[in-house]
Amino acid sequence: MTRAAWASLVVLGIAFGCSGDDGADGVAGPDGGKAGADGSAGLAGSGGGWPGGSGGSSGGTGGTTSGGTGGTVSGGTGGAVSGGGGTPTGGSGGVDAGCPLGTGGSGGPCEFPQGVPDPDFICSAASYQDTDPSVDAAVNAAMAKLTGCGVMSDCDLSSYAGATAGDKCQSFFAAVTQELRAQGYCAGQHAVGSTDEIAVSKTGCVGKWYGYHVCFYGGPKVVWNPGARRGWWVIKPSYCK
Repeated sequence: MTRAAWASLVVLGIAFGCSGDDGADGVAGPDGGKAGADGSAGLAGSGGGWPGGSGGSSGGTGGTTSGGTGGTVSGGTGGAVSGGGGTPTGGSGGVDAGCPLGTGGSGGPCEFPQGVPDPDFICSAASYQDTDPSVDAAVNAAMAKLTGCGVMSDCDLSSYAGATAGDKCQSFFAAVTQELRAQGYCAGQHAVGSTDEIAVSKTGCVGKWYGYHVCFYGGPKVVWNPGARRGWWVIKPSYCK
């Protein structure tokens, strides 16, 4: 998936949950609205990509404040809070049954399958901050090993093969994904030799693929995590052989 396609998903509000995931890894929806003016209702909180938002504070006199509902996933609805008091009831999180994980495919080293169209990326992170710190660290470690640079240093990639900065970045992507596969991860690009990110999974082809924009084309230079993070995706299991 290209960065443009990811941006489009965010703008459209398409952010799905996946069954079997720990809610703590998701991005919570914002809280419900705070107290309304006398005689009016408090504002409702909108849900995020994972758990529904928590219930709002008490409404103004005579008002009612509803809790946040889930976004595109089935987040629960917060309890109503009437008039001058009461305890808000938080919205409960939910999952999207249309986004299965853990069926079919390899759990060991693998490459990202080629030719997956955008509609078959069946769920995605609600934000770039929705990540796995262990995968972030593995990507940084692989890049440090390949370049000899310290993590977070200003690390030049001009020695990589290619006539242009873009070509050099593509050479670097190939080297990093090869190193990650050698360490037991699944790694590759959504379109080898073309897309400006790498994709890495520690749970196999049918798991979450974390995206990383690890090369600054204006250098070319290494982009380290957390700056390289681009969220995650899941693809239809049928692409995982």
